Amino acid sequence: MKAAVRTGGAIRFSAGAKAPRKPGMNEVLVSVRAAGINPIDYKLPKLLGGTVAGLDLAGVAVAVGHGVKGFKEGDEVFGFAKSGSVAEQALCDGAKLALKPKELAFTDAAALPTAYLTSLQALRTHGKLQAGGSVLVIGASGGCGLSGVKLAKALGAAEVVGVTSSKNAELVKAAGASRTVDYTSEAEMSALLSEGPTFDVVYDCATGSGKGEDYVKAAKAVLKPGGVTVAINGKLGDWMRLIFNMQPKGRKMMLTKQNSAELGELIKLLGTTGIEIDSLHELSEAGVDAAFDRLKSRRARGKVVITVMEAG
Repeated sequence: MKAAVRTGGAIRFSAGAKAPRKPGMNEVLVSVRAAGINPIDYKLPKLLGGTVAGLDLAGVAVAVGHGVKGFKEGDEVFGFAKSGSVAEQALCDGAKLALKPKELAFTDAAALPTAYLTSLQALRTHGKLQAGGSVLVIGASGGCGLSGVKLAKALGAAEVVGVTSSKNAELVKAAGASRTVDYTSEAEMSALLSEGPTFDVVYDCATGSGKGEDYVKAAKAVLKPGGVTVAINGKLGDWMRLIFNMQPKGRKMMLTKQNSAELGELIKLLGTTGIEIDSLHELSEAGVDAAFDRLKSRRARGKVVITVMEAG
């Protein structure tokens, strides 16, 4: 089958990837229509991530294993793959899929799982965001950043401020930000810090992303007493503190918990339109290269999605 595979330390298109096995207990085999990609896809080595790249998908269930509840052959679904999502077919855990509403495009549905579920859990589970609260989203124009802005508004935040470049300011405001701060402007960043403890939740999508970004001190400076900074990246020491449950008060690293219930909640919170897609690419040699080049550029405005086959 056609797929994007990990080989030689890179992700490349293959027309001869091994198809997934038949679904076993609690598993669903999905004919993939679209696959969203994330930085974790190229950061994970083959030993941990498997041969086929990708986690996020939307498609049609073509076979359902024993014990699966809520899905049948022919259902349109979205969620997480266990065998790699950037492929013509993917094996999935039934507990990590949700039914896709007919009116939600496959490409939009494929953009949701990792970025939007991460943001929902960051804000609600870890950040304890309450209606009327205030949120600062650092790195607000990427996949997690934009989803964080949208979900903060959907969860009832009274103020959502996005840290982004000036060229992406209107995009972030359109997603729901009350205002934006240009991280390239020393004056604007200084003005933000001068506001002092302002935010109940700081959602840090930038620190540790790979280019030396470090907003730890800035986040601490603008966080209210009792508030929480939730980060999705960090240094090795940060990950070790997460693993051994030794995180400092007021700052948390997190790992996303994949589950069908919250995937369904995303639809209730966001509806079926307005998902920010940066670019669409075909499942081909040129398409896979272009998709991952765009993702690695760190200039994506929203989600990068690979279309696998036409809906029908």
